[in-house]
Amino acid sequence: MSRLDKIIKGESFPRPINKKIPDFAFSQANMTGNLYTPTIDQMWIDQKCEKPKWPDNKPYAVCITHDVDVISLQSKKENFRRMKHIFKARSQQKTKQNLIIAFESLENIANSMFSSEDPYHRIEDWLKVEQEVGARSTFFFAPEHVLKSHFTDCWYKYDDKLRFEGEKITVAELMRELNRRGWEIGLHPSWHSYNSVDEMKYQKEQIEKVLDCEIVSVRQHYLHFDNRITPLIQEAAGFKYDSTLGFNDNIGFRRGTSYAYPLYNIEDNKILPVWELPLIIQDGAMFNHRKGMRLDKVKALEYIQMIAEKVKEVGGILTLLWHPHLIVDEISWNTFQEGLKMLQKDDPWFASVREIGDWWGNNVKIDLVSFIENLEK
Repeated sequence: MSRLDKIIKGESFPRPINKKIPDFAFSQANMTGNLYTPTIDQMWIDQKCEKPKWPDNKPYAVCITHDVDVISLQSKKENFRRMKHIFKARSQQKTKQNLIIAFESLENIANSMFSSEDPYHRIEDWLKVEQEVGARSTFFFAPEHVLKSHFTDCWYKYDDKLRFEGEKITVAELMRELNRRGWEIGLHPSWHSYNSVDEMKYQKEQIEKVLDCEIVSVRQHYLHFDNRITPLIQEAAGFKYDSTLGFNDNIGFRRGTSYAYPLYNIEDNKILPVWELPLIIQDGAMFNHRKGMRLDKVKALEYIQMIAEKVKEVGGILTLLWHPHLIVDEISWNTFQEGLKMLQKDDPWFASVREIGDWWGNNVKIDLVSFIENLEK
């Protein structure tokens, strides 16, 4: 199997070891100096002289996504639940880390006594900014119940309250309202879902019960993904589209492509009916002050523009991830707003994971896995 074949199928990437995610800042593209270049897309165009065709002949697609990891900062109920959750899973991390999280939760509760508004309750601001550029994004919500817990799992419940457009509503009501307005709701499954069909199905059903309709899109929490197992789990649960395969601590083309491509059963050497929309740019990778790229707004916008130009050249998909609770980070929030306005100048097709996946499956005849296989023969 060639190097490109291993990259697009996922065989060249390490599996989770000792229950830890491997280095998700690394790709073999780093070693060739092509991390910021969709080399496989360029090879396709060189061979086939054909770019993907988008609605109204748009030059490329922009897919905005949000992982809803946290609902409230200052909710007493949610912070006490967080402490209970952490100490229940205390054996999974160091005592010092447990104590830090506990003190953070107590500090949040204390701050709530002096603030009438929770700083995380600004979902309407995301909607407004997206509407201004004609976009509808995908919100990935976590399950409220899991079969096997992990200290990184989200801790909010669907009957928790938040303020939305001046009214107090539940998380479930927010999910239904976003869905009604045309935003997509997907699943952000827990840590241990990556290798459990029962866990994945159980969590998917929770979202579908709230919405009273099927969901088709998924992104693994913390990008916890095993290339030999997780695609099969997602297929068995009935998902059509995944958008996990990107970086936690970097940006760029992890598998050398901005195109959608089918996930692969490495063990049985078969293409699966689950399409990957690769994650290209994540807020946490750019702005986390403890790790990753640690960018300021000016440099982040330069990176976004550079990556967008590369995607535009091949007519691909620029998938963005911004976490809603990080709206309190002024640099991240301002970069999101200015970044969308910058991208709008290219007149791309702004669409959700499901919209792009459906369009690709019905209108674009590009299968990179088969293309690389045939290219290498």
